[in-house]
Amino acid sequence: MSDRFNNKRLLYLLSGLIAILILTVVIKIPKEKATFKSSIADFDTAAVSKIVLNNRISNGNTVEFNRSNNKWTVQQGKIVSAIQEGAVENIFDEVLNIKPQSLAAINKSRWNEFDLTDSLATRIKFLNSKGKILADIMIGKLDFKQADKPIRGYSGNNVQITSYVRLYNGKEVYAVDGLIPFSFNIKFDDWRDKTFIHSKKTDITNIRFIYPADSSYNLIKKDSVWYAGNLKSDSSSVADYLNSLVLMYGQEIKDGFKPVLNPVYQLLIEGINSLKFSIKCYEEGSADEYILNSSLNPEVYYASKKNGIFNQLFKPQSHFVKK
Repeated sequence: MSDRFNNKRLLYLLSGLIAILILTVVIKIPKEKATFKSSIADFDTAAVSKIVLNNRISNGNTVEFNRSNNKWTVQQGKIVSAIQEGAVENIFDEVLNIKPQSLAAINKSRWNEFDLTDSLATRIKFLNSKGKILADIMIGKLDFKQADKPIRGYSGNNVQITSYVRLYNGKEVYAVDGLIPFSFNIKFDDWRDKTFIHSKKTDITNIRFIYPADSSYNLIKKDSVWYAGNLKSDSSSVADYLNSLVLMYGQEIKDGFKPVLNPVYQLLIEGINSLKFSIKCYEEGSADEYILNSSLNPEVYYASKKNGIFNQLFKPQSHFVKK
């Protein structure tokens, strides 16, 4: 009797385990497959007219990217600025290439663990011209862990780097390879176009240095030879200086600055192919700090210490005189 009873209990137990297995296969596994996505976002970039970014580094101040007449600008509050070249394209590439590697969680109870709550996550929305949201993504924390084998891409020294993301209206948390948060936790000023000077050095033929008192002079090219005033210039010094005028970026933007006095120093750069632009330098109240402005980007003013951009641009005549 006892053997038959034990066999019966074993049969019931085995039947129960089989039932659980069937339920897992039929219900749970299909559910997890259904929630797993091969990509986080899929939209036509040509349809996007606005991107709204809320990240932790901006202290709750939204950064907006707006497209008008196929031209992008970046805005925070009342400040509207030209955008760094390629910045929006990089945003599109980064988001459209987010490929989940695994499902890290399937309900909101674990969002806090991955910095994916509303207060902790970086949120980025893509909208069309009618205000319809094309994608709405939450980006959470980074995780670093030792990998069994070296991994290509973002990993090195056997360290695997994982980011965590979710859709704003979704519960699932996805693990993604790479440094996704670093691409979006950027200050407003770092999205802005800080191009200060952009020219072709072979086009430059005349630079007028306008200084206080009697220290002004011209750096001018005559028959392929450069002269500082009436003195023949050192060719290597001129070449180095012209290289600095090819491409130069500003540093600290001084929003709201309005000059009330005339510039203390000026540069007037002219040349062939209609090349002509100017640089103005204002005093900021300190002998070691100046405000610079270029006619190439006249709405933007930059702060510079004496040993910064100011020193690169405003050279004395002796700097160019042939040794």
